[in-house]
Formats: sequence, structure tokens, C-alpha cells
Amino acid sequence: MFRTKLYLAFFALVLITLLQATLASWAGQTATNQVERGRIANELLTDFIALGADKQRLKVWLAQALLTKEAPLAQRDNYLQRMQQGLSSIDSLLQQDQALASSSEDFAVIAMQMKNLAILETNVDALKRSLHAKSSQKQQPRSEAEIWRLLIQTFDNLEGLDLKQLIAGSIEIQKQRSAAAEQAATAALAQAKILLISCVVLGCLCAVLFALLLAKASYRPLQSLLQGTAAISRGELSYRLPEQGYAEFALLSRSFNQMATALERAHQAEQAHSQQTELIVQERTAQLQQALAELQQAEVSQKRFLADVSHELRTPATAIRGEAEIMLRGQDKSSNEYKDSLLRIVDTSIQLSGRIDELLMLVRGDNELQIRFKHYQLSQLWPDWTALATRLQQSSSVEIRWPQLSPAQLQLLLYLDAERSLQALQIVLDNAIRYGDGSTIVVTLAVQPQQLQLHICDQGIGIPQQEQHQLFSRFFRASNARAERADGLGIGLALCRSMMQAQHGDIRLQSPWQADTVRGTRVILSWPLASADDEFS
Repeated sequence: MFRTKLYLAFFALVLITLLQATLASWAGQTATNQVERGRIANELLTDFIALGADKQRLKVWLAQALLTKEAPLAQRDNYLQRMQQGLSSIDSLLQQDQALASSSEDFAVIAMQMKNLAILETNVDALKRSLHAKSSQKQQPRSEAEIWRLLIQTFDNLEGLDLKQLIAGSIEIQKQRSAAAEQAATAALAQAKILLISCVVLGCLCAVLFALLLAKASYRPLQSLLQGTAAISRGELSYRLPEQGYAEFALLSRSFNQMATALERAHQAEQAHSQQTELIVQERTAQLQQALAELQQAEVSQKRFLADVSHELRTPATAIRGEAEIMLRGQDKSSNEYKDSLLRIVDTSIQLSGRIDELLMLVRGDNELQIRFKHYQLSQLWPDWTALATRLQQSSSVEIRWPQLSPAQLQLLLYLDAERSLQALQIVLDNAIRYGDGSTIVVTLAVQPQQLQLHICDQGIGIPQQEQHQLFSRFFRASNARAERADGLGIGLALCRSMMQAQHGDIRLQSPWQADTVRGTRVILSWPLASADDEFS
């Protein structure tokens, strides 16, 4: 794990630092010891030299006392006290030097110096007693030879020891030890310096090595992470990091991938929402455009309807007026002529009344359409339907082939409004006559399961395929029908469908209805067959 490597590198650096501190402390302590030994050696040398100097001064004082008898005793006591203090200082320094010694040679030299010190202390005590004794005796005049003999015996050969050589030997030994201590101190300082420099260099090398190792271990994952963040910033939300390597970087990559996945999902959701919003806007725009087109079409249809209504109402009214004016013009007519004219006026009035009824029915709408359901056998309805076909055939001179029914067919039971059904049949037959182009109209009866169908077929102008879906819309007339006949309101088929559906039936169109021609129309009127218990709500 990368965290473990970091901990190991940190602990290694701490250990190196502690090692450096320990080595520095040891080197400093060693150098301090060597410097301290050099100081002690120098002080010992100084004290031995001072001791020798005080011995010489005391020797001069004794010579002066022997020659002039005027040497002050205080000066003698001062010299003796200084020599004793020097010996005490040498003893203390030797003990310190012994505490700092580290080799057998040093211990041997210090032991020799301590032995010499003991001899010097003994000689100084003896010298002190001798000088006090000579000072208390009455001095007789002495010759120079005797004075020098006394001086040599007192200072240089006291109790059989050459004090001068002893001090000189101690001074020489101490000079050597002082020089050796200085060299050791210098060597210790140089060694400490080299050791510290080596530790610093080693620590720097280790730090650089650890830094390189850690950089190498973290460079590739961090570079991959930087590439991932750059890809995300460019909008590449599908970019994913490889979840491998050390656990920390794998966890970081996994977290990055989870973040990228969340961003991608949010972006996809936003895009989906935007697309959905655009689709809704497009749909609403299309609906508004369609509604606008329908409004425009309705406006056109309304203007056309008003023009057609004016024409449809004006034509019968003009015919009635014209017929009446003809009868009133000129000489009186015979009763038969008046009767024929009145019959024509009545027929035209009936036609006008029918148009007005259709308009009223259209205005009332489907909800106010009065349907009076009743059970009928087909034998009860068929005579009226046949009479209607016969009357229309006679008035239009168009042949209508009316079917002959079997007794079983005449017994079929229907539940409907006889008046509305007859009206619907009249609308279909009237349209077949109007737009049948004078062709024979063929009517057939078909009995389907749960349904009675009446087929009215002609070989007329037909209906354009692209306009058939609008044919049952109010005020709509096909383009070829408008070109064929200017009269017509475009409400007949709409009323027929409303009346048929109100009776739970239907009306369908097929144009063309034969495979080998592009002309002709088949209209299928359908009524549900019923039982005596059926009642429709």
C-alpha cells in the first residue's frame, strides 16, 4: 500500500535523523572530551611551570636571606602557600584527567604524574619545615660556598631527591601530553566534521532516493487522475480510470469513476429531459399548428357552408316564387294547371323543409339527437325502405336494384329508431343518385354474426383516397363532388354517421370497391341484431 510506503519512508527519515543526532552528539562529546583533556593538560603544564617558578623565587628568597639577612618572611610564606595551592590544583587536574582518560597509556602517564605529585608534596612539606627551621635558628655568617651548598641541599637535593629534575620531568611530560591532547582534539573535531558531513550527505541521498521512489509510485496514478479530470472538463463523461495499483489510488480511481458515472447519468437525464421537452414542444407546436390549420379550415368551411346554405335555401325559395309568379301572370289558368303548380310548390317546400331540418339537427348536435328505440322485425321496416327506394328511383330516373328477402331474413329482429334509420338510408341513396353519374345503384343485404348490413353500391365518381378520412366531417365535401355539383352542404354523411352510431350501428365507405376499376363507391350501413330482451342505453 502506498500509505505503508509513506510510513516506511517517514520512519526511515526519522531513524536517519536520530542516527545523525546520535552521531553528532557522540562526535561532539568526543571532541568536548578531547578539548577538555587538552585544557587540563595545558593547565597542568601551567601549574607545573608556576610551581617551578615559585620554587626558584623561594630559592632566591633563601639566598637573599642567607646573604643579606633582610628577606621578608611574608614573602616566603606567600611563595610556600602558592606552591601548596599549585600542588592542590595539580592534584585536582590530575583527578579530572584520570576521569577523562580512555587508554592504558594515559592511565600510566597519569599514575606517574600523580606519583611525582606525591613526591613534590612531600618535598614541599619538607622544604617548608626546613625553611621554618632555618628561620628560627640564629644565623652565623657563612661563606658563599657554604651558602650554595645549603641552597642545593635545601631545594635541589632534599631527602636525596633532585626536585629540580622532578619538576622538569613533570613539565616535559605535561608538554608532550598537552601537544598530544591538542592533536587529539583537532583529530576529534575533524572526525566529527567528517562524520556530520557524511551523515548529512547520507540523509540527503536517502531523502532523494525516497522522494524518487515515492514520485515514481505516485506519478502514474496522479497523471492518470489529471488526464481523467481533463477529460471530464472537456465533457467526456464516459472516461473511466483503471482501478488498479495501490489501494489508495485504486480507491481514488473508484471514487472518481463513481463521480464520473453520476455526472454521466445526470447529463444523460438532463439530455433525456431536454429531448423530452423538445419533443413536447414540437408536439405542442404541431398541435397548435394543426389547431390553427383546423381553425383556418373551419373558417373556410364556415364561409363555404354559409355560401352553400344560402344557395340551398335560395334555390327552393326561388323555385316557389317563380312557380307562384307564373301562375299569377296572364290569364286565369285551369284548375288542373293550378293543382300541378301547387303540387310542385309542395314538393319544393318539402325539399326546403328537409334542408331546414338537417340544419336544425346539425345545430343541436349528437347529444340532443332524439332516438326512439323499439324492437322491429325486418319485415316491418322493409316496406318503408323499399318505398323510399322506389320513390327516389321515380323522381331521379336512376335505376335502383332492390333485393328480394327470404322469409328467414324478414324475421330478423332489430332494436333501433325506424325514423332515423330511414333518414340515414335516404341520405345514402340520395348521395348515390347525386354522384353515381347515372349508373345503376345496386343494394344488397348481408347478415353477419350479430349484425345486419345493407350495401349500397354505385359506379359513380368515387372518393379520392386522400380525402376519405375527412368525409364524415361536417361541412366537408370531396373535391370531385364539389366539381361535379355545386349544390350540397357537406352535412349529410356527418348526420348519417351520428344517427347510425346513436343506434349502436355504423357506416363505412369503400372507394373504389372493385379491384378492376378506380370509380364507384360502396356504402355499408350496419345495425346490430337483437333479441327480445335487448335494450340499449
